[in-house]
Amino acid sequence: METTERQHYWLPVPDRTGFKWHRHAFRGKHWDGRPSDTSVCGKPCAMAKPSELDWFQSPTCPDCTELLIAKQSDTGSTVQPRTASPEQSDTTSAEQPNTGSAEGEH
Repeated sequence: METTERQHYWLPVPDRTGFKWHRHAFRGKHWDGRPSDTSVCGKPCAMAKPSELDWFQSPTCPDCTELLIAKQSDTGSTVQPRTASPEQSDTTSAEQPNTGSAEGEH
């Protein structure tokens, strides 16, 4: 399935020493509990449930990031993160709290 191949998730994983961790990207929708897998950048990784501290302290793998960006560029994907359009930001900024209406409108 093409959609499955495009999906990936990030997971902090330890290096071979177990002391240094990095956040790598892996193919699939989410981690399914498997003990090991190969990251997007091609590194074999031992996997375990990370702690909140692991997520916070683990730097993101630059190779995984670059490969995913290049793949997105190659496929011509136009999927962008959701952001407010200029028109939406103008009306949103003029809205009154708790009313949902723009200033001057009743």
